[in-house]
Amino acid sequence: MSNKKSLVFLALLSTLFICTSCVKTDKTLGSQFVSDSFILKLDTAMFDVPVTNMALDSIQGYNTSYMMIGYLNDETFGYTSCGFATNIVPFTDSTYLGINPELVSVYIYLNIDSTAVIREDQRSAPQNFSVHKLTSTLDTIKMYNTSISTSDYEAEPISVGSPVFFGDDSLKIYLSKEFGYELLATSVAEYDSVDLFMERIKGVYFTTDTPEVETGGGRMNYISIGGSTIYVKYLLTDPQRGFYKKDTTQTFALGHAHSINTAKTSSKALTNPNIADKLYIDSYDGIKPHIKGSDLKQILNTWISKNGFSKEDVLISRAALVFPYEFDSEDYNKYTNLYPQQIYPCKLSNDDYLEYISPLPEIYNNAQVGQINRSQSNYTCEITNYIQDLIKNDEVTEKDDLFVCPILSYETASDMGASYYLYYGFYGGGGQTYFGMDNQNYRQGILNGSGHPNRRPTLELTYSILNREGLAK
Repeated sequence: MSNKKSLVFLALLSTLFICTSCVKTDKTLGSQFVSDSFILKLDTAMFDVPVTNMALDSIQGYNTSYMMIGYLNDETFGYTSCGFATNIVPFTDSTYLGINPELVSVYIYLNIDSTAVIREDQRSAPQNFSVHKLTSTLDTIKMYNTSISTSDYEAEPISVGSPVFFGDDSLKIYLSKEFGYELLATSVAEYDSVDLFMERIKGVYFTTDTPEVETGGGRMNYISIGGSTIYVKYLLTDPQRGFYKKDTTQTFALGHAHSINTAKTSSKALTNPNIADKLYIDSYDGIKPHIKGSDLKQILNTWISKNGFSKEDVLISRAALVFPYEFDSEDYNKYTNLYPQQIYPCKLSNDDYLEYISPLPEIYNNAQVGQINRSQSNYTCEITNYIQDLIKNDEVTEKDDLFVCPILSYETASDMGASYYLYYGFYGGGGQTYFGMDNQNYRQGILNGSGHPNRRPTLELTYSILNREGLAK
């Protein structure tokens, strides 16, 4: 191509680009044919929310992941203590223990998965454990942190001496010979049937002493269910196999399917029915921010009435509760290690005889589900469906009240069944991730209350109003 032709081609090409860039997009095209009554206009509104401090009577103690034992003493939240009850089952089946087996020793080898402390110097602090024999079955009625009482286990411990734990990754606890011989009395039928075995050996209860440790003292210890073992060493006599007082070891799993963690707190002392400048959020059955459904209903009714809306025509496209907190750079580790990493409104529910507390089911459908936002020092919890339903509901009761709780997400590769999630307080989301109130990790923090002079808990709405007259036309 000659230079002259090239210049002509470039000139034509540049003209094409110039013409293209001059095309104007008219977003109002055709709007003259649409009545204003059909146009839905989005708007926003924000309200201060009255939030008080309230504690729960009990929570789900049922846990399929960890057995918890220990205690902590916080300057603000007070004393927290944990123990656990769980089953014992044989590792093997079709086992014959011979004729008159003679016990040599029996002990538990605890594998400690992790620990939680308020002060780092408590990682190796001594704690006294004791093990007791259960006298009642861990049936489906025993689902709460208050389900195990002194009537459910023998007062005399089966642990020998005073086992002391220093925060290592394991602990060896010797058990009484009487309990060892009970394990050696296991029949072949009981080895073949876990249910039959648990009818006789109902399980064990672990507890600690509760010393008056200084502020920040103590440690919480987590033990994976099924990850610890009971070893029974004995002399096997079985003439048919040619054994005479042969050194033998049988093993039993400590923890089968679940544990009942008896976590208890003393932060109920912070309960306050009136609004204040601080909100406390504590683990387990401790203090929680509490919002009355009737208060939210009154806020929404006043807003609708003041603006001349009809509740049937209010469409909520987004509703979110925002909980700010004050950040202190000198306590940076507190926000990382102690503050809940996620909080979300929960409701008390009943199913037959079982009462449980669970997050609103819409936690699975929202973008902001209460993760801590360290850059803005707040938590944002979207509750759009709940607010839309509240607007339409004329019979709001205590069942509509919200407790703002630490949340735990649980991932599984298979469907564990509805009963599992019901007992644990989880709603299934139809996928592999499930959310429930965190009845496992020690978490606590202080949020700004409704009486705070600056950043208070708020309800943020994005909404539109349906124009029924326009639709009728």
